[in-house]
Amino acid sequence: MKSYSHVIQLLLMLGLLSGWAAAQEPLDTVGIYPFKVTVGGQEAKMQKKGDLFAVVAKPIKNHALLKIEKQSDLLIVNAFRREEDGTVANGTTPAAMFAQKTDQVKLNATLDKKVLKPGRYLMNVVAHRKTSRVVFTVADPEGEVKLPSLKQITEALRGGQ
Repeated sequence: MKSYSHVIQLLLMLGLLSGWAAAQEPLDTVGIYPFKVTVGGQEAKMQKKGDLFAVVAKPIKNHALLKIEKQSDLLIVNAFRREEDGTVANGTTPAAMFAQKTDQVKLNATLDKKVLKPGRYLMNVVAHRKTSRVVFTVADPEGEVKLPSLKQITEALRGGQ
């Protein structure tokens, strides 16, 4: 059980460090979105130059397949659910997934076996020593979840400016 805890800690640190490193580069697609990511069959796209993340346009299912351009020795994914104001959801642990020697992972293959709840997420996808940052929305069949705007997420990432 101790090794499972260490793996989760390592993955969370890698995700945080990779997110920090990506934020240190100029605001362009190379630093923020160095490789293409497809979720649920939709390619994430940069909306405009200077954005802090690429966006999956339409809501996806919580068990959607995430796919990258080419196989990676280690594919690490962490997804942070966002509050209505764009900040990280209080009291939640990031969803973490990893897979070896592959170019894909299902979003329901989390280490803690918890399914992603409906809402908007900021995700770091780490492969080939690079990180692509992607925002996506898990569909809400009931229509009850209030989603932050992309602008609110950007402002939260920039420290509320």
